[in-house]
Amino acid sequence: MAGKKIQNTKIEFANTPTEQLRRIWLAGLGAFSLTRKHGGEWFGRFVAEGQGFAARGTQFARETVADARAQATGVFSPILLRAEKQVDAYTKAVEKNVGRALNRFGIPSKHEIEELSRHVATLTRKLKTAK
Repeated sequence: MAGKKIQNTKIEFANTPTEQLRRIWLAGLGAFSLTRKHGGEWFGRFVAEGQGFAARGTQFARETVADARAQATGVFSPILLRAEKQVDAYTKAVEKNVGRALNRFGIPSKHEIEELSRHVATLTRKLKTAK
């Protein structure tokens, strides 16, 4: 059997489901038989191919992630810049309106308190020097 030549045959699909199942079963038996005969030789080749495939897959994944990050940065940076400008504008508007509302209730703004603190510090220094 070692000298037996394997014929190149076309894969023909059977007409009946029973014949299809029989051919699938025979293909599985043939794969099992060939693996038993050449298993040791093929195992080493499978390991080498698997290592190469894993390395190529890892490299592909790294490149894909780097490309996605670069594209995301390019796509999202104008959007982020516009969003930051809008947030700044809204923040200023809210601060202005809240400041007006607090002023109506007689609550001084941060700027007014800082100005008053500077004035008190100046008067304190003058008082200490007058003594």
